[in-house]
Amino acid sequence: MNLMPYISIAVIGVFLYIIFRKKSGTSTSFSGSSSQKYQTIDDEFNAKKKAKQQQIDRILEKINAKGVDSLTKQEKSLLDEYSNSN
Repeated sequence: MNLMPYISIAVIGVFLYIIFRKKSGTSTSFSGSSSQKYQTIDDEFNAKKKAKQQQIDRILEKINAKGVDSLTKQEKSLLDEYSNSN
């Protein structure tokens, strides 16, 4: 009885298992440093847009409560970036 065909099939099966297991474990997120996993590129874009809008809203609330002079340099530069991009 020749076992070579069975061994070959087993080796191919293990090889395919390893390849597909690694592919299914990857993230669709393009930013490697992010711990957030996104389903699609649109999900990632929308999440980043929402986070930026929340930052802007927080800064605008601070301006409303304490005035423009209470902003840090980072907050002012973020508002400048946002106003120039829109």
